[in-house]
Amino acid sequence: MRRPRTFAAIVLEPLLVVAALALIARTAVVSVYSIPSASMSPTLQVGDHILVTSYKLAGGHQVPRRGDVIVFRSPGGSGEVLVKRIVGTPGDLIDAAGGNIRIGGHTLAEPYLMRRATSGVISAQIVPPGSFFVMGDNRAHSYDSRSWGTVPGGLIIGRVQMVLWSSADAATLPNASASTNDRAAPSPQQRRRRLFLPIN
Repeated sequence: MRRPRTFAAIVLEPLLVVAALALIARTAVVSVYSIPSASMSPTLQVGDHILVTSYKLAGGHQVPRRGDVIVFRSPGGSGEVLVKRIVGTPGDLIDAAGGNIRIGGHTLAEPYLMRRATSGVISAQIVPPGSFFVMGDNRAHSYDSRSWGTVPGGLIIGRVQMVLWSSADAATLPNASASTNDRAAPSPQQRRRRLFLPIN
């Protein structure tokens, strides 16, 4: 019979994993960022610390796809790091009608949204080659491609894979800003449930 695990082992093992991942984050293919705002709610919450992997990690054959949550440098040249979801890929005809995103005239299923039908009006446009149309999941509080256009692929740092942990202090790591003033934070119980939460 196996001996029961001690409380210290239960608490310390996840912390050691997090520490190891933080060390890996210094490499070019894996990074850790914190979330300071709520424009990606409910997918990402204020205080989440996220694991981001480069698309080059798998031999350079992976490409960003619609639905991926990505971290990227601001297209405005400010150097600010942002986090959004890809809703349009190169060559897509994208528009919004009745607050819903449409690709090629078909409404995009978006089960991850904070509130449905809040995408506003987007004039029909074709996403340019090598670029991506990105939006926050909390559409009413997201500054995104609706305001500053598409994101060139060269600005993409990587894809968000998981929430490593969530804490009340989001200032301990580089921020992946979501550009919103809405900073509602989850409760301590909600934070515990976010430990190693995969992001789809």
